[in-house]
Amino acid sequence: MRTESVLLTIGGILVAVACGDQAAVTSSPGGLQTASGTASGAGAATGAGATHNVGGSFNATGGAPGNSGGASAAGGLDSDAACVSTGADGQPVQVDLYFMVDITGSMKCPVPEDATQPACEVDPGAPYSPVNRWTTEKAALLAFADAPANAGLGVGIRFFPDTNDICNATVYQTPAVAIAPLPNAMLDMVINNQNPGGSTPTVPSIQGALAYAKAYATMNPSHRVAVVYSTDGYPQGCDATNTIPNAVTAAGNALGGMPSIPTYVLGLGRNVSDLNSIAVAGGTTQAYLIDTTQDAASQLSAALASIRTKTAVGCQYIIPPPPNGQTLDLGKVNVQFTDSAGMVTPLSQDATAGCTDGWQYSADNKQINLCSNTCSTVTADSGAKVTVEFGCATSTGPK
Repeated sequence: MRTESVLLTIGGILVAVACGDQAAVTSSPGGLQTASGTASGAGAATGAGATHNVGGSFNATGGAPGNSGGASAAGGLDSDAACVSTGADGQPVQVDLYFMVDITGSMKCPVPEDATQPACEVDPGAPYSPVNRWTTEKAALLAFADAPANAGLGVGIRFFPDTNDICNATVYQTPAVAIAPLPNAMLDMVINNQNPGGSTPTVPSIQGALAYAKAYATMNPSHRVAVVYSTDGYPQGCDATNTIPNAVTAAGNALGGMPSIPTYVLGLGRNVSDLNSIAVAGGTTQAYLIDTTQDAASQLSAALASIRTKTAVGCQYIIPPPPNGQTLDLGKVNVQFTDSAGMVTPLSQDATAGCTDGWQYSADNKQINLCSNTCSTVTADSGAKVTVEFGCATSTGPK
């Protein structure tokens, strides 16, 4: 039996996919595929794999080390053979982040703040500190956008308040820079050109960001799109609907919609803990709260790196098309989770609507999606690996 596979590394996730020549395949009682003809195409990992860097670019690498299995003399396929790399290309899920960034007057508050003084929550007035919330966040955003590790990651950005129509959610649906792969010189230029001022239209700005992200995801259904909402304060100005509870509702509706849009929250300042409720509603557990009495620059860099890791790792894996002349047997797929300590846990398929543990196929059978609890476990462990092997009968229960 001829076996081909794809080896992808997606933000620390290892995905190995193998396809067999179905015309020559039968199933043994143990779920192994056997071939009536002479075995071919297997052997030590000497082919070139495809390693995915964050964003979607591929580089040729060596095959999977340590995989010396393959089709046996009798034609059987062992589990190692399902991981032999032959250099076929895969199609990882593209990750896109849309930033909605606060440039209100309070972003001119000095950094670090004096913890013995009342918290700075409004424009402090001139003379302004040369190092303030905005200069600190600007540097972190530029470093993120220009980092080689982020090449290929899709990023777009918009700022609030809008100087002409501050309370209109529709204006925030138009990006200052549309989502596009990094690096992007236009993104750097626009970030550098901002000058903070004005009050905080929290609800209109988050509604606009989520609307843009949803429209973009609808037009790019194979992408994973998320909003990063960054602010240093609570709603100010506009009307009585400009409240944290209404921002929470907007984030929850976007997460529960189709396509689903999660919301990450960056909160700069000393009294911004209520922003956690927006992150919870947006499906990202809690906000990244930056203590501006401490080293805000390091905190911001760490927060952006964490968001990148969580979105890049993700819980969805596109199944690459099989090589010419071969077909994919969806009944012979197994998934296992390896935590950062090296402990391996087989995951079972769960085809129910309330999928919580294990994995399931997408409706079109083109993706493998981890269930909710399993997804949470994987994304919480930056050293985790999920391996998807094709060739043995699918497990639908405990092993």
